[in-house]
Amino acid sequence: MLLSAASARAGELPESLQIHGFVSQSAVWTSDNRVGGSQPGKAGFDMYELGGNLSWRPNGNWLLSGQLLSRRAGGIDSSTTRVDYAFIDSNLLDMSEQRVGIRLGKIKNSFGLYNTTRDVAHTRPGVLLPQSIYHDQVRSFFLSAPGVALYGDREIAGGSLYWQISAIRPEVNDRNLTAFMVDQQPGSFDGRTSILGQVLYDFDGGRWRSGLSLGSLKMRYQPAPIDFLHAGTITLNTGVLSLEHNTEAWTHTVEYALTHQIRNGFNVPVAPILDMGSTIEAVYLQTQWRFIPRWQALARFDAVYLDANDRNGQRFSTMTGLPSAQRYARDWTLGLRFDPSKDWSLFLEGHHVNGAAWLSKLDNPPMVLTSPWNLLLMQAAWRF
Repeated sequence: MLLSAASARAGELPESLQIHGFVSQSAVWTSDNRVGGSQPGKAGFDMYELGGNLSWRPNGNWLLSGQLLSRRAGGIDSSTTRVDYAFIDSNLLDMSEQRVGIRLGKIKNSFGLYNTTRDVAHTRPGVLLPQSIYHDQVRSFFLSAPGVALYGDREIAGGSLYWQISAIRPEVNDRNLTAFMVDQQPGSFDGRTSILGQVLYDFDGGRWRSGLSLGSLKMRYQPAPIDFLHAGTITLNTGVLSLEHNTEAWTHTVEYALTHQIRNGFNVPVAPILDMGSTIEAVYLQTQWRFIPRWQALARFDAVYLDANDRNGQRFSTMTGLPSAQRYARDWTLGLRFDPSKDWSLFLEGHHVNGAAWLSKLDNPPMVLTSPWNLLLMQAAWRF
C-alpha cells in the first residue's frame, strides 16, 4: 500500500517537479575479514541504502536538485541521514549543438564513468563498484563536495563531447577517511580548495565512450589536543583514463587510474612513512553480458596498489610491522543480475580477493587481516 501510494503521488506531481527514491537491502557473507557489517563465516544484513531525491525546474534555464540518503555498510557508514548532493543549476548558453551551464552548492564530483551515478543501485553493474577506483570506504569524500562547477556539452565529429571543471572543498570530516589516511588517530581533516576536471566523448551512436578525469584534492590534518601527529597536509593529484564499448548484448569497460600522494608536515620520527609520498595505481577490466532479456552476467578483474613501487607491500611491512596485505588488493568478480521489472533489480555476486587495501580499517584492524579471502553478496533494489 505504501509503495502504491508513493508511486501515485509521484505520478500526480507537475512536470516541473520530480520526486524519486530507492531502497536496497543486501545480504553479505565473507570467509574472512568484515564487509558490510558481516562477521566472518556468518551472513550479515547490515548493508542497506534508503534515498530520496527531488528536482524542480521552474523554467528552462534553472534547476534545483538534491538527495537525502541513509546508508549503512558496517563501519564504513552509519545509518544517519546525510545530504548526498544539493545544488542550483543554471544554463548560461543553450544552442542547438552546444550548451554551457553552472552548478553551485553541494555538487557531484565528475570522476571516472560511475561516480556521478553510483548513489543509486540500479545504475551500478553489480552490488559493488570496482573498489580499486570507487572506494566505498571513502565514498563521502569522492561522491560530492561543496563548490561550483562549470560544464558543457556539444555535438562534435559524429559524437557528443561533455566537459566539467569544478572548484570544490572536499568533505573530509569522516572517521573512515582519517583511518585510511593516517590510521585511527584522534584528530581530523579539513578540506582545502581543490580542482576536478573531466572530459567525456561518446561516438559511433554511443557504442564507444571514452573519458579523462584529472584532479588535485587537498586536505589538512588537525591534531587533537593529545596527538603525536602534527598538522600535516595531503595532496592527491589524480587522473583516470576510461574506455567503454557497447553492443546490444555486451559492454566492455576498462579504467586506469594513477594518484600521486604528496604528504608533508606530520613530523613523526618513529613513523616517517606518514611523510612519504607514493603513487597509487588502480585498474579494472569489466565485461557485462545481456544474454537474455532482463538477465545479465558480470565478470571483472580489479586491482589496486597503494604504492606502485611496493606492489606486494613488503617494504611497507618491513618499515611498520603491519601486514603487507593492507597495501594491495586483487579482486576477481563474477555476478548475475535479474530485472523482473523496470523498478526492481536482483543481484548475486561473488568475489575472490587477494589483499585487503579497500577494506574498512574501522571494521578490520590490520593485525587481524586475512588474505586471500572470499566474499558473497545478494541484493534486492527497488526504485520509484
